[in-house]
Amino acid sequence: MKVPPDMPIYAFIKRELKNQIESGDLPEGARVPSEFELARAYGVSRNPTRQALRDLELEGYLVRLPGRGSFVAPINQRQKLFQGNGWRTMAIACPGLELQYSRAVIQGFTQRAAEMDIHTMVYFLRFSGETEYEFLADMRNSGIEGMAFWLQHTCAETLDLLQKFRKAAFPFVLIDRYVRELDADFVVSDNENVGYELTKALLNRGHKDIGIIAAPLDNTTTEDRFSGHRRALKEAGGLFSDELMGFFENKTDENATAVHRIMAHRRRPTAFFCSNDGLAAQLLDALLGLGYRVPEDVEVATIDDNELALAVEAPIITASQRGLEMGRTSVDILLSRIANPDLPAQQKFLKAQFNFLENPKAAMGPD
Repeated sequence: MKVPPDMPIYAFIKRELKNQIESGDLPEGARVPSEFELARAYGVSRNPTRQALRDLELEGYLVRLPGRGSFVAPINQRQKLFQGNGWRTMAIACPGLELQYSRAVIQGFTQRAAEMDIHTMVYFLRFSGETEYEFLADMRNSGIEGMAFWLQHTCAETLDLLQKFRKAAFPFVLIDRYVRELDADFVVSDNENVGYELTKALLNRGHKDIGIIAAPLDNTTTEDRFSGHRRALKEAGGLFSDELMGFFENKTDENATAVHRIMAHRRRPTAFFCSNDGLAAQLLDALLGLGYRVPEDVEVATIDDNELALAVEAPIITASQRGLEMGRTSVDILLSRIANPDLPAQQKFLKAQFNFLENPKAAMGPD
């Protein structure tokens, strides 16, 4: 793997060796490559490889035998950074605190951990694929008992690292989204049900042509909400149309153009399903700019974790995720994994809370 530009080569070599030891690729008693072998493998002098091996020896990962080489030490000799004061420590990492939902997840996690006399480390970080890998690798080796996190990138290197975590019985739980090809613990919203129920609510109110505004389909959260939307349409005998779908990326003029294109279609939608409330806010602005009223001309259903409906004072069909329960459940999953590393993967889908509008009736756009 490429050495990060701001990381000393000895630290990178040390981390890679530590990951191999922690994952079991280098089991107890296994011989570790020599200074010379490492220097040749990484194309460096022996100074950084010597320092890497010396650090690992001091931390109890290696036993160095003169004339024979370095060998992986027994696990009970390894230094754990957060156990010196007798703390039990877990960590949780999320992209940020701008959403009420993410704040609720953090609150639920820290509350439940405190009830179990566990110290909590909280990180708010947005990653590139490379920096996420580095963060997870460093946290794995920090001495924490386990961690919960939003996985922001599913690159091959990170997924391979998480597979090694599983092999080494390091407790972790994915929150908010999961990875289909990774047999790991997770606690997420039942997003397929969210898309299904919100779309079904629009259908029950008499809408036949329903547009959809979504983020790029690059994670299971968006994919599952989209899948639920399509299932509801299919059950009702309706047809999904790519021409009534718009993908929003950030806040650009192209988003408004996409709404204009959809509303100019011969099957002009009388309602929209939005895969999150940030997209719904942009949709509302675009509809207002085109002269449409919400909900008189166009109704909207969305995931309203940021209380969009209250902010715009418009009747909107909404679902809210159970953030507090998600945070608390993730702690319980970590504790059960610590107690029994051989448990099958614990995978929890939490039902959302819905706010359906009363008095269903067909809605028609302006003439």
